[in-house]
Amino acid sequence: MGLNSKAWLEIFAEQKNFDISRRKIISESLNAQHIAKQGIFALQRDDKKEGEMQIAEATKMLVSLGKRFGKDFHLRMEATWKAAVEEYIEARLFADFYNGRKISNIEEFHVEPDEYIGALSDLTGEIVRMIILWTTRKKYDKVKKASDLISEIIHELMKHNFSGYLRTKFDQAKRNLQKSESILYDLAIREK
Repeated sequence: MGLNSKAWLEIFAEQKNFDISRRKIISESLNAQHIAKQGIFALQRDDKKEGEMQIAEATKMLVSLGKRFGKDFHLRMEATWKAAVEEYIEARLFADFYNGRKISNIEEFHVEPDEYIGALSDLTGEIVRMIILWTTRKKYDKVKKASDLISEIIHELMKHNFSGYLRTKFDQAKRNLQKSESILYDLAIREK
């Protein structure tokens, strides 16, 4: 009778290492998420140099996390890490949009499908912000192209049946399409 002390010491040591790693992941993920968000805002202010610098910094941070902790699935699924990856993807996709490039995938590190889909859905909100800015600056050709991109994103997302978290993101993206279409409608009425 009694506990196998050696076995329990190993279990508690493993849990302690997991907790230490998790705390590091949370701290570094929050920083990466914040920096990625700053990159988006810099691009929206037309500060391309700052935006790209912030996104590059977030890339380094997430690559580092992946190298150190990415092999442990439980650590990789830590909510703050997933949120940081999703925000980073959104920033990268927004940079592609802002620079007139095709919206593509991330190759620097592994990304889960739900992180891509969440980021793509959120991207529509950032594009709507640019549509509003471009409308006030009378850059109507950019407004039309941006609205067309949101429509294309929604068209692709509608091919799938989402539930839970992704369904909420998809519904938000559809509202962003409605906002962009409303702006285009208002512009069309003004031009008559």
